[in-house]
Amino acid sequence: MKLSIHKKVLRLVLGAGLTTFLVLGAFSYFGKSVVQRDMVEMSVELGEKSAAYTEELLIDQLKQTLGELAAAKAQFIDREMTITRDDATILANAVTEIMSHPENYSPKPLPDPHTDSIKNAEPFCFYAPAVRDNITPELQSELELAGNAKDLLIEMIKSYTGVNATVFIGGETGWFIGTAISPDENGHTDFNANIPRNVFDFDPRKRPWYVSAKNAGVPVISDLYRTLEADGYQQIGASAPFYDAAGNMIGVAGLDSSNTDMYDWINRATVGKGGINFVINERGEVIFSSQKSGTFAVNADDDLTARAGGRDLRNSSEKTLAAAASKMVGGEQGVLPLSLGGESFYIAYAPIPSTGWSVGMIIADEDVFTATQSTQNYFLKQVGNLQAQMLQDYSYLNTVALVIPVVLLIILFFMSTNLSQRFVKPIHELADGVRDISSGNLDKKLDIHTGDEIEHLATCFNAMTDELKTYMANLTKETAEKERLATELDVATEIQRGMLPKDFPNRADFELLATMTPAKEVGGDFYDFYMLDATHLAITVADVSGKGIPAALFMVISKTVLNNFATSFYRQNGLAPVVEASNEQLCANNEAMMFVTAFIGVLDLESGEFVFVNGGHNPPVIYRAENNHCEFLDVKKNFVLGPMDGIPFEEQRITLKPGDLLFLYTDGVTEALNVKDEEYLPDRLIAFMNSTDCRADLQTLLANVRADVAAHVGEAEQSDDITMFALRFKGKA
Repeated sequence: MKLSIHKKVLRLVLGAGLTTFLVLGAFSYFGKSVVQRDMVEMSVELGEKSAAYTEELLIDQLKQTLGELAAAKAQFIDREMTITRDDATILANAVTEIMSHPENYSPKPLPDPHTDSIKNAEPFCFYAPAVRDNITPELQSELELAGNAKDLLIEMIKSYTGVNATVFIGGETGWFIGTAISPDENGHTDFNANIPRNVFDFDPRKRPWYVSAKNAGVPVISDLYRTLEADGYQQIGASAPFYDAAGNMIGVAGLDSSNTDMYDWINRATVGKGGINFVINERGEVIFSSQKSGTFAVNADDDLTARAGGRDLRNSSEKTLAAAASKMVGGEQGVLPLSLGGESFYIAYAPIPSTGWSVGMIIADEDVFTATQSTQNYFLKQVGNLQAQMLQDYSYLNTVALVIPVVLLIILFFMSTNLSQRFVKPIHELADGVRDISSGNLDKKLDIHTGDEIEHLATCFNAMTDELKTYMANLTKETAEKERLATELDVATEIQRGMLPKDFPNRADFELLATMTPAKEVGGDFYDFYMLDATHLAITVADVSGKGIPAALFMVISKTVLNNFATSFYRQNGLAPVVEASNEQLCANNEAMMFVTAFIGVLDLESGEFVFVNGGHNPPVIYRAENNHCEFLDVKKNFVLGPMDGIPFEEQRITLKPGDLLFLYTDGVTEALNVKDEEYLPDRLIAFMNSTDCRADLQTLLANVRADVAAHVGEAEQSDDITMFALRFKGKA
C-alpha cells in the first residue's frame, strides 16, 4: 500500500523517537557499570601516559631552546668578527693604494707620543725601539706617506666609541701609526683626554696581530692578546697585510677592541641556576667563560699573547666532555648529554665560522627536571579532576536520557501532522513552477517563502531563469567580441613579426641568421642587428619577462630604446654606457616592473674584436674554427634591464678569428620542457653543438639545433618563446 508523505513523516518521526528511547534505555541500564569501570581505568592510564609524554616533550623543547640560544650567540660573535675583519681589509686596501702610488700623496707628519701629548682618537706615530735611534730619510718618508691614512683611521675609530679600541698600521721597517679611544668606567669617551705614554715602547712587528697576518698573507682574526699597559686588558681584533706597487708585503693594518662587551653578551641568558656559557678556540682551549674557576674557566696561566699552553678540553678525562669538545672544534652544532664529576648535564654548542671558535652552553639535569615537574604535577591533577567531573556528568546524563525521549515522543506526535503538511505544500508549488520553466516560460517566478532549503531552491530557480535570459542575450555579443579579438591578435602577430629584421645580409666579411618562435600568438623574445658604421655590426638577443601582449609591447619598447642609444653614442662612449642609458629609459614609468634579459654586442668587422654586455641573459656558445670546438662564452651576468635604475653594467671583449661563430639563444631553448617536465638544459645544448657540424651554413645549423630541441620536447606544448641567432665572422675578403 502506497503511503503519502504526511504518513511517511509521521511514521519516521515516531519510529525514530521510539527507537532512540529503547536504545538509550538499554544502553543506560546494561552499559552503565561497564562504561564506568572502563572510563576510570582509561582515565588513569591516560593521565600517567600523558604526564610522561608531557615531561618528555618539555625536555625536548628545552633542549631545542638551549641549542637555539647557542646558535644565536655563535651568530652574534660571527657577525661581530666578520665586521671587524672587513674593516681591517678596507684599511689595508686603502694603505696599499697610498703606498703603491706615492706620487699622488704629500707627506703627512703625525705627532709622536714620546714627545707630544696625544688625545683620544687622535692619530699618532712612533718607531720601534730598534730603529728609533737610526731613522733614515727613506724611513721618515715612508712613515709620512702612510700618514695619509689618518682620516680613515679617525672615521673607523668613531664606530668603536664606548669601548677600548685601537686602529693601527705597522710597517715592516719598524714604524707604527695608530689612533685609540679609552672610555671611562661609565662607558663615556673624553676625546680631550690624554693617552698614557708608557704603552708606546714596543716593536709592532713582534705583536700577535702583525705576526699572524704576515704569516697568513690574508686578513685574519686574532686570538685574544693583552695590551701593553701594566694592567693590560684583553683585546681581540683583525688585521690584514698591505703591499707596495710591486706586490711586496710591507706592513700590516688592523684594529682591535676590548673583549668586555662580547664577554658580557656571551654570559647573558644562561639557563638554570648552574648554567655555564663558554667559548673554545680551534685548539680546544676556553677563551671566554662565565666561570671564574673550574674546568670551564679561562686558564689564568695562559699566555694571552701567544695563546700557547692552554687546557685542551679534547684531552679531558671526562669522556663525554672530550667527545663534545672534539665536535665543537670540528665545527659541528648540536645538543649532547654530559657527565661531569658524576653529575648529569646537557651541553649545546654551535660553531663561529669566521674564527673557527665554538660556543657552548651547559645546563644541569636537575634544572631540566625542575622546569618540567610542576607542569607534570599540574597535568596529573587536572586529569584527576576531569575523571571526577566525567563520572558526575555521566550520572546526570543517564537521568536526562530517560526523561527526554518520553517528552520528545509526546511532542513529536502532535507536531508531526502539521510539520508534514507544511513540508509537502511548498514541494507541490515548486514542482508546478519547474514544469512551467522547463516548458520554456523563462518569465515564470516561484513565490515560495518557507525560510528553509526549499525557499533557497526556489530562489535558485528564479536566479537561474534570469541568468539563462541574460546568457542568451550576451551569447551573440560575446561571440562577436571573440571574433574581433582573434582578428586583432592576428594583426598584432603580423606587427611583431614585422618588427624583427628578416633581410639577413650576405656579405664577404660576416654572415648571420636568426629565428624566433613565440609560445603564444605574440611573444616577448626579440633579436636585432644593424650597422653602426661601415665597419661595426651591432647585434641584440633579448627575452622580456612573461609572454603574450604585455611582453610583446615591452619587447617593442626595449628593441627601440637599445637601437636608438647604440646608434646615437656608442662610438663616443662605448657599449656599457649605451646599456646603462637604455636601462634608465626602460625604468622610467615601468610601474608593471617588467624586465628584459639582453645580450648586446658590437663586432669590429676589420679586427674581429667583439665587445659585449650581458644583461642577465644566457651565456652564448662560441665556436672556435681553429680547434673545431664549442664552449659557453665566459660572461659576467650584469643585472637585467628595466626594474631598477642606477645599475652599472660591465662590458667585455674577445677577438674572433675567421671562421669563428657565435650562437645566441633565449631560455626557451635550454628550459624547453618535455612531457615529464624535464628541461633541455645547457649541458645538452653544448654537447649537441660539439657533435654537429658548426661549419655548415647557418640555416642548416639552426635547423639542426631546433630539431634536437624538438626531439627532446616531443609531444609537449611549447612552454616559452624560442629565439636562436647565429653570427659567423669571416674576416677581410
